[in-house]
Amino acid sequence: MRLPIHTAFVLVSLSNVTPAQDVPASSVPGRGGAGIDLSEGQVEMVEDYSSLHVLARDWVENFRLSGFGAFAFIDSGSAGTRPQGGFMIKETSLFLEAEVWEDMSFLFELQVNRLGKDDSLFVRTGEVFARFDEVLWPGTDHAVGVKLGRVDLPFGEEYLWQDAPDNPLITQSAPYPYGFDEGVVLFGGLGPDSDWIFSLTDGTDTRSTEDDVAKAATLKASHRFNEELYLSASGMINGNAAKSAFEFGGSHFEPVGASHPSTAGVSASTEVDAHLWELDGTFSPCEDFDLSFFYGHARVEDKDSTFNRDMRWFMVQPLVRLSEKTHAAIRYSEIGTYDSSEGYHFDGKILAGGNAAFGYDTRTLQRLSAGVGWQPNPRALFKVEVGKDWFDLIDGSPFNTENSERLYFGVEVVLSF
Repeated sequence: MRLPIHTAFVLVSLSNVTPAQDVPASSVPGRGGAGIDLSEGQVEMVEDYSSLHVLARDWVENFRLSGFGAFAFIDSGSAGTRPQGGFMIKETSLFLEAEVWEDMSFLFELQVNRLGKDDSLFVRTGEVFARFDEVLWPGTDHAVGVKLGRVDLPFGEEYLWQDAPDNPLITQSAPYPYGFDEGVVLFGGLGPDSDWIFSLTDGTDTRSTEDDVAKAATLKASHRFNEELYLSASGMINGNAAKSAFEFGGSHFEPVGASHPSTAGVSASTEVDAHLWELDGTFSPCEDFDLSFFYGHARVEDKDSTFNRDMRWFMVQPLVRLSEKTHAAIRYSEIGTYDSSEGYHFDGKILAGGNAAFGYDTRTLQRLSAGVGWQPNPRALFKVEVGKDWFDLIDGSPFNTENSERLYFGVEVVLSF
């Protein structure tokens, strides 16, 4: 079962908490706040099956089925992806976790209408992996586990709260760094309050396909200093790829002009390499306030150095719990090359549509959003959000951002089980 959203907004999402728990409770930012007390309505189980061996339980006790659905009305402004405003099934997911043996499990995630893409992404699998806990040094703070299959790339923190039940707002940040890929993940502890995750994956957007011997490698380390401060650092070498598995809100690493020729020219290369890092943190000076933030940098390297690109991004989000069931949040974020002559494609999914509108001519994408949420019970969440996107283009671009209204408004209902 998901934790209440007002308890911890930077928690690992259902696809990561329930089946994956790579990060213990002590090192997850935001955890430990006041939640909804369900003790009065709790019903005692007739039997406790948790202590029994897998083969000693009834087969149904070895499975857990969970999921969520997010339904929204969004108006993106006249220049966005939904200028007329309309209703959408924003995202729905089902999770099936099976305990195979002691310290062995299997996860299957089924995604439907992912980020509102009814026309192109009807049904697909998300994470699908086998998990082996405490393979090395079992029973210690340094125990090492392994996951094999299609996994969320352990880079940054936003991928941990990208699912609608865990996101305090309706939209993501302007950078929205995330991705999932096929490969192997190792995870473990460096002590009671420190953790690490390492992944080695194909690095390509196409599923279960490799286009170069160079793979993507990611390393993330995190530490909870105390109840007030949590920090993490992530680094990635993407390897050579025509289109990376990792992306920034719909924008992959690929040669300049590969998907949308622009005034910046078109690279003759078929693959690019990328190196990136990000620092994340959450500061919680009191029980009802969190300040989350991240800052990152990436270097995209082309065989022709003319098309090399440097990009930076950041996000700041103060969040206030107004009551046991209500919260308010403001989020400001940016991503860009910050170079007047060298742009890249930044989409701003699901509202901004920057890839189609400006191709590789974007210098910066900025997003300011604010919203409130109400959670009457742990299974239901209602959100309202208003925000605006801004695109700044490189010099000499034939595109024009003047009179491009990107003020958006949204209402969302999320049900979980």
